[in-house]
Amino acid sequence: MHVKKTLQQVAKSVLKLCIARCSGISTDLLPRRTVLISQSKSIYENLALEEWLYENANLAETEYLLMWRNHPAVVFGRHQNPWLEANIPFTRDREIDTARRASGGGTVYHDEGNLNLSFLMSRPRYNRRANLDLIVEALVRKWDIDLAVNQRNDIMLERFYKVSGTAARLGRSQSFHHCTLLMSVDQGMLLKSLDSPMLGVESKATKSVPSSVMNLKDKVPELTFELLSEVIGQHFLSGSHSPHNADKFEFIHPLDNIKYPGVDKILARLLSWQWIYGKTPAFTIHRKFVGVAFHELCTLEVVIKAEQGKLTSLTVALQNDIVKNKLDSFVQSTLSFYTNYFLREEVLLTPQSISDMQQKYSKIVSETFSNSPEAIQLAKWLSDSVTSCFNFV
Repeated sequence: MHVKKTLQQVAKSVLKLCIARCSGISTDLLPRRTVLISQSKSIYENLALEEWLYENANLAETEYLLMWRNHPAVVFGRHQNPWLEANIPFTRDREIDTARRASGGGTVYHDEGNLNLSFLMSRPRYNRRANLDLIVEALVRKWDIDLAVNQRNDIMLERFYKVSGTAARLGRSQSFHHCTLLMSVDQGMLLKSLDSPMLGVESKATKSVPSSVMNLKDKVPELTFELLSEVIGQHFLSGSHSPHNADKFEFIHPLDNIKYPGVDKILARLLSWQWIYGKTPAFTIHRKFVGVAFHELCTLEVVIKAEQGKLTSLTVALQNDIVKNKLDSFVQSTLSFYTNYFLREEVLLTPQSISDMQQKYSKIVSETFSNSPEAIQLAKWLSDSVTSCFNFV
């Protein structure tokens, strides 16, 4: 058995050498390949390692396939609005991580039933389609399932169900292309996590394209993270034509600062509010509310503009002339409070800032209009209308 395995390895090396020589490529110039399996289940730590490799590894000499899985997390693209893409109050209440990655593309939900793959190589050797074809070929050879890559570079099961999304980051000399594979993801949590409560928004941020999804485990019941990463990892290694290829798997931890010096600084940035929410492209919320003020039916229009996760302008206007003439000064004083509170450099769009605003406003109103229940009722309507625009926070 040992002799047979040795002969197979020799034959494999000879075949790689022949292919390389026939293609006219010097085998000395072909990079080695290494498969890295992360032992962390933190989305932030795994993204930090991916970024460290992109910035520091010599990808011309060694190409990497980094694979990992995470605790429940929502991950959105570099140019997306997290509040528009996900149900942030829901994810916060259930301790689901929210993360922004360095690549573009749409928002995805991860849990331990999701395999993440990142192909890191030099920019000249970047080939997104080849990576996806490699994954499909590995799975079809092993389990003979109906998988194919579509024109959007999604991996589709039975030509209808999406089982993998994809994104990339391209530098001058290096690149990474990463994608996901749905093994046994909790689809109920996926749908709830990505169901944003944000209304009336106008933005140029990249919008995700929803798709019907299915887990691979529905077709391959014996599927596990270990088995799937082994099958794809071995196929990745077998694709190297370099006789110097190490053909090895490495089980690593992303926060190994000896092996990956400075990765902790990348992690700190990925965990920061400024990166996750502050990088959000500018957006506008435009809402209208119908109510009764002093026995008059009126419409309240609220327009809120935000940049980098902070308010830049807020307007509140009544559209009933009779009520407007009576109450315009009241509305303007309310608006003045909101703008004075929110349009300060240190005030961010967070649950705490919204709660603080409501409490301070209620206190001012109760002290000012203690003898006028109708005025207090109107103030509450104004406050509830404006703050309802922030239910996505």
